Amino acid sequence: MDFIEVDVANYVNDIVSEGAELNEYKKFARVRAEQGKVGQEIVTVMKNGLVETKNVVKEDAETGEPDWIITNPDGEKYIVPDKTFRKKYEIEKDSEGYHRPKGGSVKAVQIDENISFTAPWGEKMNIEKGGYLVVNGPKDIYGIQLQEFNNTYKLASEVDMMFNKQEKVVDKVKDDVIERK
Repeated sequence: MDFIEVDVANYVNDIVSEGAELNEYKKFARVRAEQGKVGQEIVTVMKNGLVETKNVVKEDAETGEPDWIITNPDGEKYIVPDKTFRKKYEIEKDSEGYHRPKGGSVKAVQIDENISFTAPWGEKMNIEKGGYLVVNGPKDIYGIQLQEFNNTYKLASEVDMMFNKQEKVVDKVKDDVIERK
């Protein structure tokens, strides 16, 4: 499979100016997470066998703690700095080792060709046609393959509705329990 080498910030600017939509998404999927060991290398391999990127666990400069290794529902692993992990995830109380996303949205744009670029952690990243680029800023852009994106992210408005429905069900159950007492 061939990938076009791009300067990812310029690439995003170009495709958005040509009409690609930069939409707001939220993560909805639970993930497995464990703190890594400084120096531990993680190679991100997609379900289809594509090697997306690699990264090394470091010590978070702000917290002094090692980065976290996340495993998404499709099995791909990647590294998240400790500060970012604590901001974006919380422990799933009933499922040991699982964490659920907590709020926060990202801007992302879908791509229509296979591209390769340098990820924020300094390693090469390959994203196939149909995948998404998450844009946190001009120097903080990374990719997620189509299947993995669809299995972990939805439009922010859809996730908000999904969680609002869950909260209403929980509130109704609480009200029913209180009424029975």
